Amino acid sequence: MRLRWVVWGALLGVQLLVTVFPVEALGPVVAGSVYLPLMLLSGLGLRVYGPGESGGWAPPSLEGWLLLGLFWGLVWWAVVSLGARLMRPRAGLST
Repeated sequence: MRLRWVVWGALLGVQLLVTVFPVEALGPVVAGSVYLPLMLLSGLGLRVYGPGESGGWAPPSLEGWLLLGLFWGLVWWAVVSLGARLMRPRAGLST
């Protein structure tokens, strides 16, 4: 179980670092990882965007950043849990 937390923290940490310090080549991917979940959450009626400048993209609000962190935390937890389940030895199989 401890390994699951370490892997989850590493994945979430990489997500955070790439978002805060984006690599030029990954710019579209990073923007998509921020704005696509925000668009989904906005479609649910949540106020995830802050006031935007005329003609530009509205930045995420504080609530938007918190929900974005929760969203990616859940996504990475699901990935780690699935990986742990697939790597677990199956009962009843003899070698």
